This record gives sequence, structure tokens and C-alpha cells, in this order.
Amino acid sequence: MRRLASLAVLGFVAFTFGGCPIFSENDDDGYCPDGRCYEDDYCDEPSDCGPDEVCGSNNQCHVGDCATWNCPSGYVCDHTDFQVYECVIDSTGTGGEGGEGGGNPAVVWCGNPDDCAADETCGTDGTCQTGDCTDVECIFGFVCDETQDPPACIHANPAGCGADADCTSLGAGYACVSGECTAPADQCFDQTQCPAGDVCNSGKCTPSCAGNEICPLAYSCDAVETCTVPVTECTITNDCGGPGSVCVDGACVPRSFEGGCLLDEVWVENGCIPDQSALFVCNVEGQQDLCAAGSVCLHHSCYISCAAPNENACVSFPEFDVCKVVATSTGEYEVCGSDSNLGSECDPTAGVACAPGLVCIDGFCK
Repeated sequence: MRRLASLAVLGFVAFTFGGCPIFSENDDDGYCPDGRCYEDDYCDEPSDCGPDEVCGSNNQCHVGDCATWNCPSGYVCDHTDFQVYECVIDSTGTGGEGGEGGGNPAVVWCGNPDDCAADETCGTDGTCQTGDCTDVECIFGFVCDETQDPPACIHANPAGCGADADCTSLGAGYACVSGECTAPADQCFDQTQCPAGDVCNSGKCTPSCAGNEICPLAYSCDAVETCTVPVTECTITNDCGGPGSVCVDGACVPRSFEGGCLLDEVWVENGCIPDQSALFVCNVEGQQDLCAAGSVCLHHSCYISCAAPNENACVSFPEFDVCKVVATSTGEYEVCGSDSNLGSECDPTAGVACAPGLVCIDGFCK
């Protein structure tokens, strides 16, 4: 009996002064270094966390990598490999990168030169680095212009752009379409020039969300049922919070690696956005050109003529059963359309804009 009593006393002392209980009701002992108990996701070093997790600067395990969560004290986030971010021992002893008490500056992500400060360059790893482009190689899609003082990264494509504002110096009506400054005549005029499921929104082919269609990943539906509202708004790429996204025209979009994007997407300043380019099939305005017999080329697209003696031509085409008059720089033409296309209220290709607050959708101000 004395033996049982002694064991009970020892158990009580161990429980009281040992810091952690010997047994757990849920068989989960947590983490108790030096007599201090922590939740199960507490960590001191990278190996304390599971696969696809990182030990963050707050000593907690998180799903993801150190590009988002940084590293615990004694480690820094190494991103020498553009697609891999891992915590490695800090040889300088300055603490976790970006973490509380860390001595290293936080990573600033970038997709184009404007994402970085004046004394920095957007480098090939997608981060802002101190120095000009004679010291730091420009990120993909940009080249070093040493004629500037100081030297700076510029678009490798002279027509390259990220937003309409980049094209204003070229003249009225120029717009940034799929990452290139595009003249009004080369912008879309109507949804028939766009991929299926798109409409022509102010000269750019834009995914439609009419009928509860789902928008591309980075965008949501606007008041006129087109996918133009950013899911995550931004001013610079670092606003997007990590290496996987870049800021393009105010929206956080998926980052492109070396120019690669998904089908139906295009590269714009190291981000991937839906292709906005019009699909042109002919060039000679007002004539048959490359179109089938009975059709006419207008705005680089073929439209079925319903001019005399083909007044009933539209009857055979349920989707385009309305004979409409379309005005172009070469005259007026009667072609088959519908109630939702070939509007005459606006025309970005001719500089005919809508009133402030409205947008031009397939020739209609909405």
C-alpha cells in the first residue's frame, strides 16, 4: 500500500513540476521543450513541420513556403531557384528573413520594373534587388537600356505595355491589348471577332459572365456581365502577397514563368491574362477579300451580306437573323447580325466612345 502511495506522489510531482502531463486524454502530447508546452504546430526549425509545410517566423507550421510565411530565427528564406523557396541556416546570424527581430530586409516581389523602387531592379528571380540593370539582370521580357541615366529595364518589345495608360503617347484610341499597344483599327469591333464566350469590351475581347458563366481565376463579374473586376486588387506586384502572382493593370494574376501561360491566356509583364486580341480573317474593307461568296469584309471580319438582291440571306442563320446597317470608314453595309452584336452606338475602332460611366460592348453603350 505504501508503494502505491509513493507512486501516486511521484506522479503528482511529475505532473506539477515537469511542465507537461505524462499522459494526454487525446494521446497528443504537443511540444514541450524546456518544460514549456506548445500547440502541435509549434516549430523551432524546418524539420519540425510536415511535407508541404514551412516553419514560419512566428514559430508555427504553415501550409506553403517561406515566400509567404518567412522563416524562424536562425534561418533565412533562400530563393536562388526561382520556383523553390526554402528555409536555410542563416550564416550571418541575423534571424529569420522578414520575421520579427530578423535583420534581413523582407523580399519585395515584382513582375516589371515599375514594381521596384528607383534604386532597385526587378531581377530574374522576380524580386526587387538593389542596383541598376548593369549590376542586376532584368526580369524576363525586359532588357537593360544603358542609354538612360541611370540604366533601366525596358520592354524587350517596343510596343509592350501593361495598361492603357502606357499607350497614350502613341495617339488617341490606342489601347493595351494582350500586352501590346494597339491602334484602334486593330482592336475588336464586335463579339464575332472574339473567341466563343467572349464579348468585345471597349476594343478588347473579354470573357463574358452572362448566364452565370464562371470568370477566369483572377477576375469576377461586373455590372455589364463581363469579367473585369479584380478578385484581388493591387498597385504593385508585392501587394499580391507572394511569388505566385503579379500585378497586371490593377489585378493580381497568375505569374508566368519564362513567358509560359495556359491555353487562351497571354503573357503580360510576367503575368497571365485572358487573350484580348481580335481574331482577324480579312483585310480589304468593304469587299469580299478572303471571305466566302456572299460575305463582305468589315473590320477584318467576314459578315454575311443582306444587301439587295440578298435581302433574305439572314433567314438561314438563326444566330444572326437580323439585317443590320454597319457604317465603316469606307461606307455603309447591310450585313446579318443579332440584337446583341453589331451595335451602332459606339465603335472603338473609329473613335466613337460612350458617355462617361458607360462601356462599349459589341457596339452598344452599357
